[in-house]
Amino acid sequence: MSVWNYLSNHMGLFATVVIGAVAYYGIRKDQKASEEAVKVLNKAKKSGMTDPFTLHPVIDESKCLGCGSCTEVCPEGDILRLVDHVSTLVSPSKCVGHGECAANCPNGAITLVFGTKKVGFDMPRLTVNYETNVPGVYIAGELGGMGLIRNAVKQGRLAGEHACTQIKGSSPDTDTDVFIVGAGPAGFAASLAAIAANRRYICIDQNTLGGVVNNFPRQKVVMSHPAELPIIGKMKFVQNKISKEELLQYWLGVRAKTGLQIREQVQFEGFTTQNGVITVRTSAGPVTTQKLILAMGVSGSPRRLGLPNEDLPKVAYRLIDPEHYRGKRIVVVGAGNVALEAAKMLGHPKYENEVIFLVRGKAIDRANDENREDIEKMAKAKMLSVWFESQVKEIHPERLVIDQGGTLASLSNDFLFVFAGADKPYAQLSSLGIKIEKKFGEALRSTG
Repeated sequence: MSVWNYLSNHMGLFATVVIGAVAYYGIRKDQKASEEAVKVLNKAKKSGMTDPFTLHPVIDESKCLGCGSCTEVCPEGDILRLVDHVSTLVSPSKCVGHGECAANCPNGAITLVFGTKKVGFDMPRLTVNYETNVPGVYIAGELGGMGLIRNAVKQGRLAGEHACTQIKGSSPDTDTDVFIVGAGPAGFAASLAAIAANRRYICIDQNTLGGVVNNFPRQKVVMSHPAELPIIGKMKFVQNKISKEELLQYWLGVRAKTGLQIREQVQFEGFTTQNGVITVRTSAGPVTTQKLILAMGVSGSPRRLGLPNEDLPKVAYRLIDPEHYRGKRIVVVGAGNVALEAAKMLGHPKYENEVIFLVRGKAIDRANDENREDIEKMAKAKMLSVWFESQVKEIHPERLVIDQGGTLASLSNDFLFVFAGADKPYAQLSSLGIKIEKKFGEALRSTG
């Protein structure tokens, strides 16, 4: 029998063996990936980090195809994994609400929600168009629970577009058609929407163009995916990772191109409504408008430790330029990415600082893997120190008292950086008639 005849007679057998081998190794690979995912999930459960802190995905197992599209597009990495061919949120506390998973799910198996069935999340009651229960008053961006720049831009754009469509015509009874509070991501987009709709508008900010972005550290990467702006369209950058400086420079270019006007250094103080007219109180005087968009964010109210002497000059709640700190003893408090990024910058050898990073728990488990791994490497290289199960108990002009695992220690230091998040001004909003409700695993936007 010739070799050709032999191969022809046994081709089916060979094909079966090859297919079987491929299938075996594919199944085994999936099993290993699933086992690793379960380990990550069990680690989160063991550390008590099973409650998401912001917008996060909920997977409908009956719809999940197990294709893994959601796991591949997540910018934060180890958040979603496949467990037994079903997408699973294995690192809930690390999710920051990008929403790429839901956008890329081919079968609509993912819903983005706030809060869980056990842990509620406070936020304003908003319609699908981001309008509050007060007619004509909208909330967009961080104030409405959306801290990511791209998401805030989207909300500001949609709120602005809807507000403008609800205006039948410029009213002689009001100073403007649309009044926008905040010139950060959401307010910037809302202002462009007003320009695109050819509506009269006023945009104020207590600082300047960029809002909260101006408070980020130098060269911080602030966006990994471009957003869609009114008039301009999709924002275009040379690289996917966009720094603070690049974004602000881009916005300055858009401002010049569109003629966008911002009244800077003007503070929002409240509003009243009567017969469809909204009177906005500001530090520069009252302004009447048909529509009001609140897009001022929450960064102006950093969460404090609640300790005596916290008003000392040595205590700070944001890091703008690490160049201002050289040869100092610095303590950094916080559990999220902002705290880790600050510690990394201040701990760079060129600044010759002695940096101590305080972690309240037993592990760094509220930040993304990149920042966590960087801190661990720096600690190993003795570029900074990490104290676990530690927190500040007393603040004094030249020292701090630290509770380290139940033992009090006096530590001389020059600066204390506190990154404990921000207190949202919901009490003020409630006093203005805006309803705040607690979301228990409810969808991104309500319809009432």
